[in-house]
Amino acid sequence: MPGCWQSGDVPLLLPEWQADGGDRLGLTYAGLEETRALLRAPNGRMMLSSRHACTTWSTHFHVNLPSQGSLSSDTMASEQASPPSHPSPEYFSWDYRLQLIGLGFGFYTAIFLLTHLLSLILCRTYNSLLNKEKVFWNLAATRAVFGIQSSVAGLRALTENSELTRDRVRGQEDWSWFHVLTATGFFVFENAALHASSVIFRSFDLPLAVHHFCALSGFAGAVVWDSQGHFLAMVTLLLEMSTPFTCISWMLLKAGWACTLFWRVNQWVMIHMFHCRMVLTYYMWWVTVTHWAEINAHIALPQRLLFFSGLALLTVIINPIWTHKKTMQLLNPVDWNFGNKPAPSNGSTEGPSKVSMKQHAN
Repeated sequence: MPGCWQSGDVPLLLPEWQADGGDRLGLTYAGLEETRALLRAPNGRMMLSSRHACTTWSTHFHVNLPSQGSLSSDTMASEQASPPSHPSPEYFSWDYRLQLIGLGFGFYTAIFLLTHLLSLILCRTYNSLLNKEKVFWNLAATRAVFGIQSSVAGLRALTENSELTRDRVRGQEDWSWFHVLTATGFFVFENAALHASSVIFRSFDLPLAVHHFCALSGFAGAVVWDSQGHFLAMVTLLLEMSTPFTCISWMLLKAGWACTLFWRVNQWVMIHMFHCRMVLTYYMWWVTVTHWAEINAHIALPQRLLFFSGLALLTVIINPIWTHKKTMQLLNPVDWNFGNKPAPSNGSTEGPSKVSMKQHAN
């Protein structure tokens, strides 16, 4: 018979646990009308509380419980194998987000200024460049540093078993939020540098401006619509893998090293990176097609329009043109960023001259 515990004038019946063999436990209890809660008593028994005790009835049910050792080991293994599915709450605080965006902006601004100072002191080629070419030199170095960060983020998203790979549409983690926010800061810097340069030098490159605007809008949108996943954003960052090699290629070309073995090897690697970019865009199309329903359900329409238009532009126009030009540059070293100027001979310096100045992101 179950025990009874008095609470004022209302009797509360305490049922007894009955072993039924193995790990199966049988529980016989007295039913109470208007049951409010089922609580576990400190002594291991089950306690039923009620406002009124009325008719009594009995039933029997079984609970399958694993052994204590099995439960503890399974729980520990599950906790070790399953990382937290949600990022830290601070990443949803606008104060913290703006701090990281500002960190990205400040860091890459510092890289730009540091490159200028070091090149001014150490590099004779830099001192012989036009002012706009100097800006491009510093931007190339800054993009190279960002390309390293982006490659680390993209490769981690592709190779690590993380929440991003388990849910390619909604998965987020702390490290992916860090890269999204600092990349947003970089794109703010790059757009500011582009438009400041356009005003100072009275020139405007519309395709480049559109390219930079789409990059900034896409990552800023990932901050605003913060429920969308970061997998595609991290893979998009991996497209920057070519920028370190582009930086080396252009700087060595301006220094007159275009006929050296080192420049040609770097050019070969850079061309390979551009082919990898093309493969990566095809992979992004495959991910979107295989997750079409989830993308339509969980990603905002403005973000979808921006992403697919940018991906189509990269796939059909930008990547093929850049890959072709980089390949032709290997065969005929010219500076196609500034009016297809022929590469100077090794060790020579160029004085300032008037040239057509059309900059490119890569």
